[in-house]
Amino acid sequence: MNTSMEDAGRCLLSVAWNMRGGAAPSRGEEIREHLRLVCRTTGHAACAWARAHGVGSEEDYLPFLRLADLAYEIDVLLLLASSRLVPDVERDLRRWAEIEELVGRAEELAESTSRFLRGPVTC
Repeated sequence: MNTSMEDAGRCLLSVAWNMRGGAAPSRGEEIREHLRLVCRTTGHAACAWARAHGVGSEEDYLPFLRLADLAYEIDVLLLLASSRLVPDVERDLRRWAEIEELVGRAEELAESTSRFLRGPVTC
């Protein structure tokens, strides 16, 4: 169980490290690259915050864990959207709609975590 800001930071770094990549330029790769950058940057900042401020409360670190979880989910959905045995336009549209919705939620969480870290973090 992840119960500290340090855990949350390490989860974000793990998601960034394990995210698929290397495919031809596409909307999916654009999303992945952005999420890798967000997770890596936020993960390092969360670990720095933990070194300076300690464990943190659940209210502090939960948004960071949610961001890591959401980035992982988006990565999995991108894999499903880009690989299939039988073409299905309706399924592809449904998956991409879900991906874009989750990307919007991830952006909101990234902004929220960034606002939280701006104050006391010194790197």
